[in-house]
Amino acid sequence: MSKERASQDKALEANTNQSIKEQINNFNFDTLSFDRQPPDTQVKMKQQRAPKRKFTNTYKLQILNEFDACKNSEERGTLLRREGLYYARISAWKKQVQQGKSFSSKTPKSILLNQQLAREVASLKKKLFKQKPLLICKKKSRNCFQ
Repeated sequence: MSKERASQDKALEANTNQSIKEQINNFNFDTLSFDRQPPDTQVKMKQQRAPKRKFTNTYKLQILNEFDACKNSEERGTLLRREGLYYARISAWKKQVQQGKSFSSKTPKSILLNQQLAREVASLKKKLFKQKPLLICKKKSRNCFQ
C-alpha cells in the first residue's frame, strides 16, 4: 500500500503544471487506504443473566451437614467454592433451621388448590341456602306468592 501511495505522490508532484482540477480528476481514490477504522455504532446486546438457582430442602440440609462437618475455614471455603455458594446463604439457611421455619416460604400448589376449592364450596352452599326456600315453595304449589 505504501508503494502505491508513494507513486501517487510522485505523480502529483510531476503534474505540477496541470491545474488542480485535472489532478483531482486523475487521482485514484479507490487505492487510498485509511489506517483508522470507523467507530462501531452498533448497539451491543445486553448479556443475559444466569437463571436464579433453586435449592431443594434435601440439598440445603446436606450442605449444612457437610459445612458443619468441616474442621477448619479452608475446608469450608473449598466446600463453598465447589458448590458455588456464599457464606451468607449458608448462614441464612442456618437461621431458618434454628427458627424452625421450613426452607421454602411458598405454599405448595396442592394446598392452594384445596383452599380455593373449599372457598368455592362454601360460596356455592351459601347460594344454595338462599335458593332453598324458593325450591321448596315450587314443589308444594306452582305459585307461592299468591
